[in-house]
Amino acid sequence: MTLVRRLLCTLLLALPLAAAAQAAAPPAADAETRKEALRLLDAMDMDTQLAGALKVMMDMQLQEKPELVRYRSVMEAFFAKHMSYDALREPLVELYAQEFTADEMRAASDFYSTPAGKTFLAKMPRMMQLGGELGQRQVMENMGELVAALQAEDARLAEEAGASGADDAADAPSNEK
Repeated sequence: MTLVRRLLCTLLLALPLAAAAQAAAPPAADAETRKEALRLLDAMDMDTQLAGALKVMMDMQLQEKPELVRYRSVMEAFFAKHMSYDALREPLVELYAQEFTADEMRAASDFYSTPAGKTFLAKMPRMMQLGGELGQRQVMENMGELVAALQAEDARLAEEAGASGADDAADAPSNEK
């Protein structure tokens, strides 16, 4: 299967999850809560945050899978169209408005408007990158443990299936007379 087909299959497999999430969407938030959500997103400089997060994710993905480098411009165009702040602003407003009260968002907006809050926001893309690298290192350093656990589970499941198959065979009607 070609790389493009695998990417498409992965995206197609995610569609039912997206549809289920949309079907379970809560009712729209009131005007004040939506206003505070938008104020919070502005205070968080969400446009810059999203762009930074997407760049970090893209760079990490391409580092992990160098065969995707030739598709970088296509992927960037796709993300610019569908994952940019302009594309996500309204759904993000709804998301924040559903998760937080107007007072909580007002307090967060006030914090992110301070020098300390702005420092947090400025360093967030770098922190996300470092956190992602830390997670990758942790997995790689402990990969042997994961492989051993997976192999043990595979053996247990095979044994269980074998025992189940033996039980099924014992329960099956006999052709002997």
